[in-house]
Amino acid sequence: MPNNFSRASFGNPQAVPKVSLRAVLLALLVTIPNSYWLMINWGPTGYGSGQSFPTVSTVYFNVIFIVLLLMGINPLLRAIRHFFQVSFGLQAVPKNASLSDGELMVIYLLVSIASSIAGHDTLQILWPLLTYPIWFASPENEWGELFHRHMPDWLTIKERSMLATFYQGDSSLHTLKHLQLWMTPILWWSSLIIVLTCMMLCVTILIRHQWVNHEKLSYPVIQIPLHLTEAGGRVLLTNRLFLLGAVLAGGMNLLNGLHFLFPMVPGLGGSLYNLGQYFQTKPMNAIGRLPIAVYPFAIGMSFFIPLELSFSIWFFYLFHKLTRVWGTMAGIGHLPGFPFLDAQSFGAWFCLGVSAIWLTRKFLAQQVKTAFSGENAEGARSRYAIIGLILGGIFILVFFKSTGTPIFSILGYFTLFFALAVAITRIRAEVGPPAHDVPWRPDKVLVSFLGTRRIGAEGLTTFSMFHGFNRSYRSHPMPIMLEGFKVAQVRGLSHNRFIVAIILVTIVGTLSSAWAYYAQGYHYGGAVYGEQAQCRWTYEQLKQWLINPQSIDVGAVSASSGAIALTTLLMMLRRRFIWWPFHPAGYALSLSFWNTSWYWFSIFLSWGIKAILFQTGGLRTYRRAMPFFIGLVIGEFVVGAIWTLIGIALERPMYRFMF
Repeated sequence: MPNNFSRASFGNPQAVPKVSLRAVLLALLVTIPNSYWLMINWGPTGYGSGQSFPTVSTVYFNVIFIVLLLMGINPLLRAIRHFFQVSFGLQAVPKNASLSDGELMVIYLLVSIASSIAGHDTLQILWPLLTYPIWFASPENEWGELFHRHMPDWLTIKERSMLATFYQGDSSLHTLKHLQLWMTPILWWSSLIIVLTCMMLCVTILIRHQWVNHEKLSYPVIQIPLHLTEAGGRVLLTNRLFLLGAVLAGGMNLLNGLHFLFPMVPGLGGSLYNLGQYFQTKPMNAIGRLPIAVYPFAIGMSFFIPLELSFSIWFFYLFHKLTRVWGTMAGIGHLPGFPFLDAQSFGAWFCLGVSAIWLTRKFLAQQVKTAFSGENAEGARSRYAIIGLILGGIFILVFFKSTGTPIFSILGYFTLFFALAVAITRIRAEVGPPAHDVPWRPDKVLVSFLGTRRIGAEGLTTFSMFHGFNRSYRSHPMPIMLEGFKVAQVRGLSHNRFIVAIILVTIVGTLSSAWAYYAQGYHYGGAVYGEQAQCRWTYEQLKQWLINPQSIDVGAVSASSGAIALTTLLMMLRRRFIWWPFHPAGYALSLSFWNTSWYWFSIFLSWGIKAILFQTGGLRTYRRAMPFFIGLVIGEFVVGAIWTLIGIALERPMYRFMF
């Protein structure tokens, strides 16, 4: 079987070495309807009527779908140019009318960053949180008495009567009265999001040279879009193995979609089957829910991660289940929070973030030195990045200090915030998991380690409102920025223009997401549209913190400390022994109770297939098989995106292959 895919090369820069203006403008233009797509995925009545959420995996199916549409336009542009040349002898359409590989990748990266900002774990949660406790406050829940006074007037709308048309629906955002009503809180929160995202960009600029050029990490996540756009798609889309994988995965998704609409049609692998239902007696019933399912896209994406990582993810996931059984046998399973997965997750991820910074410390020190002593382009970028971090830090301190939050709480919160951002970025660059669901957030960690009184009611309230940018971290913009610099190296793109493009798409993505959410809220009614459960849970948690002040959580602190020790041990053993099979990132990723629960079995299948291929055919067989697994991803993504768009058009739920 011919395999032109194996001859594809990304090492030579294209003929267009700059980030073109039209690629940036097209990405900015696409960002607005893309934000609408992400927000309207909730459906008319919230989660139950919504569609698949694209941003819960490391590759977003909405962005892949958009890039494929643009790739489909390229032949049309070439045909138009040829028509004018042949018919009229004119160069009516420029020779480079079609989008180049580099331009397609720029659009992919920029729209991915915009999708991260407007994603399921970021602004899709933040915008509903701002006024939810105002409208839903009642004498029973006591929200008004407990924390309304701690919510700054410039970050919310406290007059309940002014929110009636938004929460009741059948109205429009696009009136002067409604636009003026939301202007102040939206602009303040948008400013915070834009500043934080730009600070992530500054950190990325400082570590870029070390992590892209010196260490030469593998960046598995970008392999799929890189291969997809190679030679305008002609390399991959003509490969027989790719087409086979795409047809199989797309066919499964189509069949499952028909099964969702017409139950008499059999489904195939796309639903969760709870294996835990067969363990009904003690101590095995402590296993709880043990879902298994076959997701082709998860199998395909897991094929690109190292074997020791995929093995570690499913091994540690099952190990945690057995830990519950052991806890029941030992008589400690009844302890609140056991086995403290959130606390373990914090310890593991914090350790990974700190170790990443520690290993890069000498390079960072050199960056600081050259930033203010040299005039070369790299030194100038570092200088602007350091200045950006300083100015951003000042903005954050002023922003949160104005809400009454103690300075040490602000410093602690954002130290944890950026440590996690660095950890996720490093893990994405090094091993590229199919998803990274992190079940902790900085304010919960501060409460566990310091108690509620030291943070204060104002700090707890403001941090709770900010929960919308700190949920699960599946859609995180910083890893995509670093992957973008890797793509810039591969495609020969201008770093300076790419940096400016990221800033522009951050601004457009943030503001367009606010427009998309509030426009739909006024139409369907904010009382039912969008996220409801997370808002209710967040403010009920805040209520409990204020009613029953919490002291240091010894169990959580112990679990976090143990996780730090275990992660450190795994890193040391991994460096000491080449054959060591347990990856510290696998331990951290396995602690997710969302994505890992859904995908662990698919990761297990991908690990088994990849291991067999390496044993039987070695690296050559692995490379020849890559198009098939990319096909699994693209096939399910395309059909899944179509189901989503159909559901949006018909205003009814369709089959979800992502939750």
